Amino acid sequence: MKLNNRFFKNRVKPIFITQFILIIPMIVFIYLSFTTYPVNFFYSGFIGIILAISIILNGIEQYILKKKGRSISFFILSVLIILVAVQSFYFATLKR
Repeated sequence: MKLNNRFFKNRVKPIFITQFILIIPMIVFIYLSFTTYPVNFFYSGFIGIILAISIILNGIEQYILKKKGRSISFFILSVLIILVAVQSFYFATLKR
């Protein structure tokens, strides 16, 4: 099986490419959050936001592909991750 068929089978290509592009800043923020000595919740919040955007895009993709159960669960999961990211930003402002 070709690598192209494996990644793009049953996927909406523009959404997949956008998710792939979002991985780059997420990796940078993960690196920054692990290399700072005092735990920096600001970077953790950005990781959560980028992850939530990626999951929202996955939910939209599942909705387009007519998989309603998965799309609803992805939307609920993304809302929960956004709530955790907002709490992380709040903790980042308390540290200052």
